[in-house]
Amino acid sequence: MQHFVLKTVRYCREALSVISQTQPAEFILRALAAVLGGYALTYSALAALVLLLPLPPVEVVFVSPLFPGLIYLGALLWSFAAPTVRRAWQDIFALTAVCCFCALAAWLK
Repeated sequence: MQHFVLKTVRYCREALSVISQTQPAEFILRALAAVLGGYALTYSALAALVLLLPLPPVEVVFVSPLFPGLIYLGALLWSFAAPTVRRAWQDIFALTAVCCFCALAAWLK
Protein backbone atom coordinates (compact mmCIF):
# COMPACT_ATOMS: atom_id res chain seq x y z
CA MET A 1 0.00 0.00 0.00
CA GLN A 2 2.80 2.42 0.86
CA HIS A 3 4.49 1.68 -2.45
CA PHE A 4 1.32 2.60 -4.33
CA VAL A 5 0.90 5.85 -2.38
CA LEU A 6 4.54 6.84 -2.87
CA LYS A 7 4.34 6.04 -6.57
CA THR A 8 1.16 8.11 -6.92
CA VAL A 9 2.68 11.07 -5.06
CA ARG A 10 5.81 10.88 -7.23
CA TYR A 11 3.69 10.80 -10.39
CA CYS A 12 1.66 13.84 -9.25
CA ARG A 13 4.83 15.79 -8.45
CA GLU A 14 6.26 15.02 -11.89
CA ALA A 15 3.04 16.03 -13.61
CA LEU A 16 2.83 19.31 -11.69
CA SER A 17 6.49 20.10 -12.35
CA VAL A 18 5.94 19.61 -16.09
CA ILE A 19 2.96 21.97 -15.98
CA SER A 20 4.86 24.61 -14.03
CA GLN A 21 7.92 24.37 -16.30
CA THR A 22 6.17 24.54 -19.66
CA GLN A 23 3.71 27.43 -19.61
CA PRO A 24 2.17 28.35 -16.29
CA ALA A 25 0.25 31.27 -17.79
CA GLU A 26 -1.52 28.95 -20.23
CA PHE A 27 -2.53 26.62 -17.43
CA ILE A 28 -3.85 29.50 -15.33
CA LEU A 29 -5.85 30.88 -18.27
CA ARG A 30 -7.34 27.45 -18.97
CA ALA A 31 -8.23 27.03 -15.31
CA LEU A 32 -9.91 30.44 -15.30
CA ALA A 33 -11.80 29.53 -18.45
CA ALA A 34 -12.92 26.32 -16.78
CA VAL A 35 -14.02 27.95 -13.53
CA LEU A 36 -15.36 31.35 -14.58
CA GLY A 37 -16.43 30.54 -18.12
CA GLY A 38 -17.93 27.25 -17.04
CA TYR A 39 -19.90 29.00 -14.30
CA ALA A 40 -21.25 31.62 -16.71
CA LEU A 41 -22.09 28.99 -19.33
CA THR A 42 -23.79 26.73 -16.81
CA TYR A 43 -26.10 29.35 -15.42
CA SER A 44 -26.92 30.97 -18.74
CA ALA A 45 -27.76 27.52 -20.11
CA LEU A 46 -29.84 26.80 -17.00
CA ALA A 47 -31.77 30.05 -17.46
CA ALA A 48 -32.44 29.20 -21.10
CA LEU A 49 -33.43 25.66 -20.18
CA VAL A 50 -35.86 26.78 -17.49
CA LEU A 51 -37.52 29.26 -19.81
CA LEU A 52 -37.63 27.02 -22.89
CA LEU A 53 -38.68 23.66 -21.46
CA PRO A 54 -42.25 22.86 -22.56
CA LEU A 55 -43.21 21.50 -19.15
CA PRO A 56 -45.41 22.73 -16.32
CA PRO A 57 -43.50 24.88 -13.80
CA VAL A 58 -43.59 22.18 -11.13
CA GLU A 59 -41.84 19.69 -13.41
CA VAL A 60 -39.31 22.28 -14.56
CA VAL A 61 -38.26 22.70 -10.91
CA PHE A 62 -37.49 18.98 -10.70
CA VAL A 63 -35.96 18.52 -14.17
CA SER A 64 -33.76 21.61 -14.44
CA PRO A 65 -31.25 20.71 -11.68
CA LEU A 66 -30.27 17.58 -13.60
CA PHE A 67 -28.34 19.40 -16.33
CA PRO A 68 -26.00 22.02 -14.78
CA GLY A 69 -23.51 19.43 -13.55
CA LEU A 70 -23.17 17.99 -17.03
CA ILE A 71 -22.86 21.41 -18.65
CA TYR A 72 -20.21 22.52 -16.16
CA LEU A 73 -18.29 19.29 -16.64
CA GLY A 74 -18.38 19.75 -20.40
CA ALA A 75 -17.07 23.30 -20.10
CA LEU A 76 -14.35 22.14 -17.74
CA LEU A 77 -13.24 19.36 -20.05
CA TRP A 78 -13.37 21.56 -23.14
CA SER A 79 -11.28 24.30 -21.55
CA PHE A 80 -8.42 21.82 -21.10
CA ALA A 81 -9.02 19.86 -24.32
CA ALA A 82 -9.18 22.85 -26.66
CA PRO A 83 -6.20 23.23 -28.98
CA THR A 84 -5.41 26.73 -27.73
CA VAL A 85 -6.39 28.90 -24.79
CA ARG A 86 -7.93 31.44 -27.13
CA ARG A 87 -10.13 28.76 -28.69
CA ALA A 88 -11.29 27.58 -25.27
CA TRP A 89 -12.30 31.10 -24.24
CA GLN A 90 -13.94 31.81 -27.62
CA ASP A 91 -16.04 28.65 -27.60
CA ILE A 92 -17.16 29.00 -24.01
CA PHE A 93 -17.98 32.67 -24.54
CA ALA A 94 -19.87 31.94 -27.76
CA LEU A 95 -21.98 29.23 -26.11
CA THR A 96 -22.66 31.52 -23.16
CA ALA A 97 -23.79 34.30 -25.50
CA VAL A 98 -26.09 31.93 -27.40
CA CYS A 99 -27.64 30.65 -24.17
CA CYS A 100 -28.09 34.21 -22.87
CA PHE A 101 -29.72 35.23 -26.13
CA CYS A 102 -32.10 32.24 -26.03
CA ALA A 103 -33.00 32.94 -22.39
CA LEU A 104 -33.60 36.62 -23.13
CA ALA A 105 -35.72 35.81 -26.19
CA ALA A 106 -37.80 33.31 -24.23
CA TRP A 107 -38.21 35.72 -21.32
CA LEU A 108 -39.31 38.62 -23.53
CA LYS A 109 -41.72 36.42 -25.50
